Amino acid sequence: MPPVVPAAPRSTPESPADNVTVSCPLVNLLPKLITQILLQLKINDILRVRQTCRHLFKQTKSQKLWASIAQQLLHSPEIIWPSWGLPLDAIPAETIEDLVFRTGRLTEMQRTLWIDDSNKEIRTSFEGLIVRPYDSPMGLHLIRGRWLLVQLNDFTLELWDLDNTTYAHPAATCSQLGGFVDGIVHAESGGNIEIVISTTSFQTYKFAPVLPFKHDPRPSSPNLTVVNSTEGYSSLKARAGQLLAFGASSGNNLRTCIVDESTGNEVELTIGPDVKEVPTQKTLDILIQGDVIFVARHRNLQLYATSDVEQALAHHNPTSSSIRPFQSLTYPGTPLLHNPKFHPNIPSYIKAPRGSIAITHFVDQYWHAFIVQPQGPQADSLHRNYEVLNLYALSRCIDPIYGTSVGDNGYRSAILTPQSLSIHLAKLWENERDDIHMPVLWQIPDAEVDLPRPGCIAFDEATGICVAGMGSGRLWIGDAVTRREPKLSNIPDIQKPMPHPDPRWPELPSFYFWDKVYNGPLSDSDPQEEIVPSWSTAVDHYIPWRNRPETYGGIQWFVENVMGLSGPARTLLFSTELLSQKDIDGSAEFIDVDGTMFLVKNFRELCEVKRLVDGTTLADVIACLKRGGFNELIACNEQSVSDYTALAQHLIWYNPLV
Repeated sequence: MPPVVPAAPRSTPESPADNVTVSCPLVNLLPKLITQILLQLKINDILRVRQTCRHLFKQTKSQKLWASIAQQLLHSPEIIWPSWGLPLDAIPAETIEDLVFRTGRLTEMQRTLWIDDSNKEIRTSFEGLIVRPYDSPMGLHLIRGRWLLVQLNDFTLELWDLDNTTYAHPAATCSQLGGFVDGIVHAESGGNIEIVISTTSFQTYKFAPVLPFKHDPRPSSPNLTVVNSTEGYSSLKARAGQLLAFGASSGNNLRTCIVDESTGNEVELTIGPDVKEVPTQKTLDILIQGDVIFVARHRNLQLYATSDVEQALAHHNPTSSSIRPFQSLTYPGTPLLHNPKFHPNIPSYIKAPRGSIAITHFVDQYWHAFIVQPQGPQADSLHRNYEVLNLYALSRCIDPIYGTSVGDNGYRSAILTPQSLSIHLAKLWENERDDIHMPVLWQIPDAEVDLPRPGCIAFDEATGICVAGMGSGRLWIGDAVTRREPKLSNIPDIQKPMPHPDPRWPELPSFYFWDKVYNGPLSDSDPQEEIVPSWSTAVDHYIPWRNRPETYGGIQWFVENVMGLSGPARTLLFSTELLSQKDIDGSAEFIDVDGTMFLVKNFRELCEVKRLVDGTTLADVIACLKRGGFNELIACNEQSVSDYTALAQHLIWYNPLV
C-alpha cells in the first residue's frame, strides 16, 4: 500500500539516544530487505522506527528508501512534485524526505479546503524576515525552495540561503549587473543548475552556482560569478537547450527574438500580417514546446514552427532572419491578456486533448486559465490548427494586487496585496460563493505605512514557501508548511515616510489628473495655448512632469504599465477643465504613442483609453474639436487598457498624501 503522509508537522531527533539498546532481529536483515519492510509502513511509523537504534536510524535515512516512497507518490494526481526534485536518484535523501512531507501536507490542506472553503488559516506573523536597506528591494526569485535571489535598487544581486538559522548576511553577491532584472530562467540537469538573467540595460548574464538542495546536508559554498554575458536583448522569457527566447531587443522593445546561445545567431518572431489591431504589442510570455513556439502578446497568441526557427538559426541567412507565425489567435472572453504564464503540462483540473497547453493569467483580482489545443489530425507543425477556448475562473483575490507568482504546474499561486500575502489553489468555480480558494494568508505588519514593491514576490509551488518584498526593505518569508519556530529577530521600526512606490520611475509628480482641485501654476490670463475652447497644448507649462520619461504617473509610465505598450509617448493636448477650481468628474488628453494617437479619459478610480484611426495627427484632432466633436476619429470602442493593477497601486500610494 502507498505510504500515508502525515498531516501535521513532525519533529524527529537527529539520532536515537546513545543509551538506547534495542534487540531486534530486524537489524540482522540485509539493507534491501529492511527497505522493503519499511516501504510497507506509514510515514509516521517509519519515523518511530528511526528512533529505536542507530542501525535502523541509518536505514530510515537511506536515499533508496525515500526515493521509493516518492516514486509511489508521483502516481497521485494530487501530489505536486517539483521539476527540480527529479530525477530522484540525483536528489539527496534529506531533500526527498522533506519534499514528501511538504507535498503531502499541502495536499492535506487542499483536501480540507475542498470540504469546507472556510478552512483557511490566517496568520498574524511570518516564518522569517530578511531586512535590506530602505527603498532597496526590486525583485525576487526563488530556486529549489531554498535559495532566494534578491535584486536591490543599486542593481546588486544577492543570494540568500533560507535554510540558515538566521538571515544576517547573503550567501553571495554580484555587482556586475548594469540594470534591473526583467527576466530570469534556470535549468536543472543532474543536480547542477544554470541561471540566465536579462536586464533592462539589454545585457544577459549566465551563472552556474553550486546550490545544494533544500535540507541537503552537504556543505554549501555558493557563488554568483558570471560565467558568460551577451548584449542586445532583454525580457528573457524561456530557454530550451541552447535556445533563449527574448521579448525585447536593443533599440526595439517590441522585437521578439530567439537566440542560439552557442553561436549568437538570432531570428525575429514577427507579429504577422493578420494582426491589424494595435501592432505595438509587448511580448508577455514565450513557450518553446516541441515543434511549436507559443508567443503570448497582449491581444494575440502567435504560433511559430520550431523547425523554421532552427533552420534560420543554422543558416544565419539575413533574408530569412525573421519568421511569421503559422497561426494567430485571439483570447476568448477578454480582449487583452496580462500577467500570463504558460503551462506545458495541462493541470489535472482541466480536461483537454493531448498536445494542449494551458495559459493562466490575472484579470484585475481574478485568476483565470485558457486552453490552447490542436484541432483534428496533426500531420506536422505547419499544418496544425489550434484554438483558444474555455475561459476558466480559478480563484479570486479581495484586495488590489501588487504581485503574483504562479507555480510552474499551474495548481497554486501566491498573491501579494497591500495588506497580505496569500496562497491560492486553482479550482473551477461551482458557484459565486466558491471563488476564493485560499488555504493560507499572512497579514503584513505596518501595512498602513509600508508598501509592497510591485511584482516583488517569489513562490515555490511544491514546498509552499513564498517571499514578499516591501518598500521598507523587509522581505517577509511565509512557509505554509511550518516545521519549526519562526526565524524572527527584532523587527526594525519604519522611521521614514511611506516608501517610494517604484524606484524604476524616480521622479514623483505633485498632482494628478484625477485630483478634484488643480494646484499647479495657474495663469492670470486665459489658459495658455488654448487652441480650441477647453483644450490646450501647453502641457509642459501646466503639467511639466507629465511628459518626463522617468516620472511615476507620467505618460510614459502610463503607457508602459497601464496600456501595455512601449512608447515613446507624449501628451499633446489636454482638457483645460483640469485647470478649474471646481470639482470635476474627470479630464481627458490626447497622447501620441510611437506615431499612434489615443484618447485617454482620466477619472479618480479608473480610466478609459480609445485608439484613434491610423494616421490621425494632432491637426486632425484639433480640426474635429473645432467642428464640435471627435467621435469620428475613434477607431473602435474597444478599450486599450492592458492592466488596471498599476493604476490601483498608484492610487493606493497617492491617496494618503492628499
